[in-house]
Amino acid sequence: MLDVQNLSKSIDKKPFLSELTFQVAAGESLILLGKNGAGKTLLLNILATLVEPTSGNVSITGIDAFSNLKQVRPQIGYVPVAFEGYPELSAVDYLNFFAAAYKLDKQERTAAIDAVLELMDIQHLRDIKIRTFSTGERQRLLFAKTFLHEPELWLLDEPLASLDPRGQIEMIELFGELQAMGKTLVIATNRPEDVYKLCDMGLGGSQKNNLVGILNNGQFAVLKTFTALQQEIKDATNSERLLSNWLIEYYLEVTKS
Repeated sequence: MLDVQNLSKSIDKKPFLSELTFQVAAGESLILLGKNGAGKTLLLNILATLVEPTSGNVSITGIDAFSNLKQVRPQIGYVPVAFEGYPELSAVDYLNFFAAAYKLDKQERTAAIDAVLELMDIQHLRDIKIRTFSTGERQRLLFAKTFLHEPELWLLDEPLASLDPRGQIEMIELFGELQAMGKTLVIATNRPEDVYKLCDMGLGGSQKNNLVGILNNGQFAVLKTFTALQQEIKDATNSERLLSNWLIEYYLEVTKS
């Protein structure tokens, strides 16, 4: 579904991403783990076709993304780390605005908006102005907006960061449902424990279909399935300690440079 080949990005001749190659099939996920500044958000922006790479290719469902923007953009759903703009709109007005932008039929909009508000458990905020929302409520509204056009590729930047523990569990379950529907997910985080939560506790399908990519200085220090990563850590440690704890130590080791 998503095919990235030899992708590099330089800004003012300084390399930020270098020769990244990976594939994520329909119903699979890629968890991008890296410290702040590792290139995760930049990579998501490129995959969302918001930033053009310096070199390399991005294909979505076999279509070259940057040569066919009008064709691929409707297939992409991007949930950024921060909510920006439209603070004076109510939730329903915000969703109506994007429903029109996504060219949803007027007769379908009300039902679609009601459905996504209920799905994200924010129907009680329907007529409330966004400026009064908590960070977690704004995050849920972003997801509701993305659900409106039912994209095939979901790009999620720190989706668990602003949610309380209950909200995190609900969101991880939702990601699993998306995978079960055949959606492709790319999820960025700077917290190793999120990788464990996402892959071991929540995402649908087999763990072998969940890739983990550890970004360091614009390159993959590690790119392998969660199952393979589990086995490598267990073999290296020869211990039954919690994998989530060892994953933090493993991450620190491979990102030393």
